[in-house]
Amino acid sequence: MELSADIPHGERGQTAVGRVAVNQATLRALNEGIDGDRRDGTIAFRCECGELGCNRLVSLHRAEYEAVRADPRRFVIAPGHVVTALEREVERHERYAVVETHPHTSDFAERTDPRAASA
Repeated sequence: MELSADIPHGERGQTAVGRVAVNQATLRALNEGIDGDRRDGTIAFRCECGELGCNRLVSLHRAEYEAVRADPRRFVIAPGHVVTALEREVERHERYAVVETHPHTSDFAERTDPRAASA
């Protein structure tokens, strides 16, 4: 399932992509504040797909999450939640997938990285 359909028909180009990118960055910032493990050693993070209204939880071990966060252009999503106008899938695992922003949106992803502000 590619979620390019989550961009309303009335919106065009950069406006729609920008809206999705802002939502994606907001979810990443929310996930940065999650602390705690379940009994199986995983943590439930929000899907960072950028689709408005997505409430999927994605279970990752802390090391898996940290591997995604090592690159500010990468986001963790539920499998199949790729927004093709914004990103491409670079990894697929049983419980989650990793996407990387396209060059035309990577600057925004890098500027909004919560870890860059604390570095």
